[in-house]
Amino acid sequence: MKRDFWVAAVIGAVFVSILTVYIFYYLFLYSGFSIAVDEVGSLVGVRSGTFGDAFGTLNALFSGMAFAGVVVSLYLQRRDIKENQHEVSRQQIESARQQEESQFYSMLGLQQSVVHGFDLRKIHFDSLGGTTSPDSIRGRDCFKTWATQLRAEYKRSALETDTVKRASIAYGVVWGRHRGDLSIYYRSLYNLFKFVSFSQYVEKRWLGNVARSLISDYELVILFYNCLSDNGAKFKAFANQFAIFDNLDPNLLLEPSHALQLDLVAYGDNQEILKIFADASGH
Repeated sequence: MKRDFWVAAVIGAVFVSILTVYIFYYLFLYSGFSIAVDEVGSLVGVRSGTFGDAFGTLNALFSGMAFAGVVVSLYLQRRDIKENQHEVSRQQIESARQQEESQFYSMLGLQQSVVHGFDLRKIHFDSLGGTTSPDSIRGRDCFKTWATQLRAEYKRSALETDTVKRASIAYGVVWGRHRGDLSIYYRSLYNLFKFVSFSQYVEKRWLGNVARSLISDYELVILFYNCLSDNGAKFKAFANQFAIFDNLDPNLLLEPSHALQLDLVAYGDNQEILKIFADASGH
């Protein structure tokens, strides 16, 4: 807008300047008109030729003004074309953004349907009646069951003095038992964050936070130990990019110190885990 104003101002100033010069020039010529005519009113001498030539220059003035008008017209057309191109580009970007967001929420819905579809069956024994009955654990409650099993296996491998190796052994047992459910969960979550990471037109951090907010406490525990395994190594890049463990409760881990096994950026603003890192570094 400022540029358009200055262009118009310059063109107007030039036009006014030329017109002013011509006006003063003709006033100058006309000032001697009374002494430059003969008895019958005809111009004589030098003044006659000068005055006639001056009127002839009007053609040049009008030609110049016409040319200036063409230049201004071309400039305005060029500006309109650029504005139209900018508007088309903006609309294309907005359309692409809406499409990516729609794809994200569609993938998020599918990923959540994977979680809701979990169904663990176990036998419940009634000690009073001496009877048994099947019991079903569904959805996110399965992760709490898997975390309980993980802790039980961790205690069984107490002969291993390295707690990280003990955790790896315990997780391997749980993974072996529930690989069918866990594998599809990890793949769906991995591809969801991968889509956000490689998207071009959306606010990645915002969508990442949306996906992260739907991960429960015990999901984070299982996901954490998967990241320490060979199978989950690739997921650590997204854990860092989106600070996926920002809400991880270190007290739910097999050992709070296990949090040191991942990069600090994976925990975002998690103050409890930041303190663990600070204590470990002696600060």
